[in-house]
Amino acid sequence: MFDKNKLQELNFQNLISVSPLLKNIEYFIFYGTLLGIIRENNIIKGDDDIDFLVNHKFKKTLLRRMKLDKSFKVNKKVCNEYFVQFIKKYKGLRTFVDFYFYVNNPKKNFIIDKHNWIGNINDKRFALHFPKKFIFPIKKGKKFNMPKNPKAACKYIYGETWSKPLKKNTNYRPEIIKNKPVLIRRSYLGSLTREVKEIFNISRFKKVI
Repeated sequence: MFDKNKLQELNFQNLISVSPLLKNIEYFIFYGTLLGIIRENNIIKGDDDIDFLVNHKFKKTLLRRMKLDKSFKVNKKVCNEYFVQFIKKYKGLRTFVDFYFYVNNPKKNFIIDKHNWIGNINDKRFALHFPKKFIFPIKKGKKFNMPKNPKAACKYIYGETWSKPLKKNTNYRPEIIKNKPVLIRRSYLGSLTREVKEIFNISRFKKVI
């Protein structure tokens, strides 16, 4: 059986072990990782990655530090100028550490994530703009950094019902409209169909690894 508890544990360990490598780098946890920490005080069960947003100007420093930890390997298949993914394996389970490198233009009142969940970094329509008012000053914690107002950030990304657990691509699909994240809710029948497909895909994935 796919061990979600172990995966959750490994992802949290990654969060705690990677964060010290980002000392003196402008970063914060974001997306699903932030949502899990704020809503459940943990990584969301079933997630296979942790998400960091990092100022693009620190990219070279970050990569140099990450490569010193030999337990992580770069996934060159998905990397680009504004996104880098590292993989760590543990007894048949794969965990991922995703770094989204944002652009912070002092003249703008928002930061720009060009990669996000679309991955089309060359089309400005698919860049996400996050208001600086709930990002800065970054809240520096003992274990990891978060946006200034993490709940406002979660609401901006996941909508008014951000505190209610929903399955990505099963209960909703994420889109980008006018550079803002929008969640499109699926109907009951649509959610049920996606749930069946997800179970089938997980079974196939387990056989591959």
